[in-house]
Amino acid sequence: MKPLIEIQRIATDAYVYRINAKGADAQDAGCTFASLEQCLFDVGASLDHYFPRVEINFDGMFLGACATDALRSNPKAVAQRIEQHFQPA
Repeated sequence: MKPLIEIQRIATDAYVYRINAKGADAQDAGCTFASLEQCLFDVGASLDHYFPRVEINFDGMFLGACATDALRSNPKAVAQRIEQHFQPA
């Protein structure tokens, strides 16, 4: 089982996430993060020992699966890839 992490940008420099697991109610992180990088690091730190991979949904768009270790060890690179995906054409 891979949990689904739903990340939302709620302002220019404000991100929140929820963790969804099949058969369970979604859990909010309860925090607002000033950057996508900080948000991803928190996800990785929270789930790393329990789940090797997570699925990521960003602003309502499914992005795919990612190793929780990458979220914890290199959140900046993951954030850059997500932000590149959402650059205007």
